[in-house]
Amino acid sequence: MRIERVDVRRLEIPLSRPYRLSFGPVTHYDTIVVEIDGAAGEHGFGEATLLTGYTDETIGESHALAWQIAAELAGTTGAAARARMQSLAARAPFVATAFHTAVDMAEGHALLASRTTPARVPILGLLQGDGEAELRDDFERLLAAGYRTVKVKVGFDVGEDARLLASVQRVVAGRAAVRVDANQGYTADEAAVLIGQLDPAGIELFEQPCAAGDWTAHRLAADAAARTGLPLMLDESIYGVADIERAAREGACHFVKLKLMKFVGIDALVAAIERIRALSMQPVLGNGVAADIACWMEACVADRYIDSAGEMNGFLKPAQMLFANPLRLEAGSVVVPAGAPTLDDAAVARYTLDRTTAHVRVPG
Repeated sequence: MRIERVDVRRLEIPLSRPYRLSFGPVTHYDTIVVEIDGAAGEHGFGEATLLTGYTDETIGESHALAWQIAAELAGTTGAAARARMQSLAARAPFVATAFHTAVDMAEGHALLASRTTPARVPILGLLQGDGEAELRDDFERLLAAGYRTVKVKVGFDVGEDARLLASVQRVVAGRAAVRVDANQGYTADEAAVLIGQLDPAGIELFEQPCAAGDWTAHRLAADAAARTGLPLMLDESIYGVADIERAAREGACHFVKLKLMKFVGIDALVAAIERIRALSMQPVLGNGVAADIACWMEACVADRYIDSAGEMNGFLKPAQMLFANPLRLEAGSVVVPAGAPTLDDAAVARYTLDRTTAHVRVPG
């Protein structure tokens, strides 16, 4: 493919309600959408949604970098674009992913190809509530909607979180698997205290209790979890195969969470899934802070390669989706429609703050 046009937009996508995380509530997505057109009519798009506190990449710096990359790629080949993004992966993986996956799609990657029949991928539901009565109401709603795995956010205060999880276990009562996500909210000592207080019954996994780069804390948390039989999962600590291998070597977790935006391309994401299994760990896939594009791509990969509940539910949080033929939620599963996805131009325009387009220069 020869790239003729690269379009970069910066979007601010409001959420239907704030998404409460240990490092602050998320009220909107800061998203970069890249569209690439080839000389023979090829077309693809990709997404980077930046979350302060999760990644070091910021929306302002990422948007400026995306503008620069757009100018570099116009007139080059798809192969050259992929190589450029792979060289950028260590410094700016989210931005690199937006461009690389747009090329993957434009060049007809098999996992992103137009479907003759819909795909269904079970996903988890977010369980929230102030007090046990609200938790019960929310869980009954999720159960009626078909969810069989739910996630609870903690990482705020050890005592309050312990009480919350006890309430969750009473409410769920074995009717669904429970995933607990701390989003790096604890010190090693706090994580050990909370893990020591938890009854692991019904808890499928406990995700990222400590800071991403603190492998000493990960080992201490893993030691505490081993004493109780509580499986751990790492998320923010995982940015590549080297991190996956370190997690296995140090016995830091049983599960490894992957997000497309950290692995740059579809093939690299699949390779990471296969490496996790080869190291006798279990992969979990999906981004809860992503718009339609990334969630669609993750669902396409999960349909082929993942056998646990996906976490690609970010598309459900915005007030409006970006696809003209949107992903659907049915019976606790994300449904990828037949055909190929297209962007809703009006929705994209509504949330666009800035836009730049790079074209191949025509002599004369």
